[in-house]
Amino acid sequence: MNVAQIGPVFVPVSAQTVEEIQAPQRVVVAQAHPAYAGFWRRAGAYIIDIFILSSIFGIVGSLYPTVFMTFPDPNAPPVSGPGDPAVQAFLQSIPHFTPAGFLFLFVMMWVYYAFFEASAWQATPGKRLLKLYVTDLAGRPINFWRASLRYFGRKISELTFLVGYFITGFTQKKQALHDIIAGCLVLRRP
Repeated sequence: MNVAQIGPVFVPVSAQTVEEIQAPQRVVVAQAHPAYAGFWRRAGAYIIDIFILSSIFGIVGSLYPTVFMTFPDPNAPPVSGPGDPAVQAFLQSIPHFTPAGFLFLFVMMWVYYAFFEASAWQATPGKRLLKLYVTDLAGRPINFWRASLRYFGRKISELTFLVGYFITGFTQKKQALHDIIAGCLVLRRP
């Protein structure tokens, strides 16, 4: 069947023309407040990440132990001096990092945090397991350089006897000092 078989089509005079049809009104929905990650959830993610990083360092360090660590000489006489002799004996008996060990650990941690936080995950494996992610103040993903700034800001948080971490509980957006320095937020996924 086609239009010619139907015959003329009656269009009422009161029908609106295309120009007169009103578009539906836009409804503005209030943006939901982001769910900021609190101190304890972030601390849990940090513990997971430190476990992963320690495992990596342990594996690499076991391949070249003398490059990364200095080990105590069991035949060395005990060091005498002020303080508790038991504490001094303990400190003398544990391995210590070499400068190469410190440098390797520092670079490994920097690349780990900056790479993962700037990736599509927007989170380290520890943060991802606890459903956290890092953004800039506008909620956009951060790039490698901002993630690097955030990592180096962490060193300032650590040098303040961890006060830089503890302020997380007292800031409006639950930001640590390094988040404020880098202009970042740590948010929870639903």
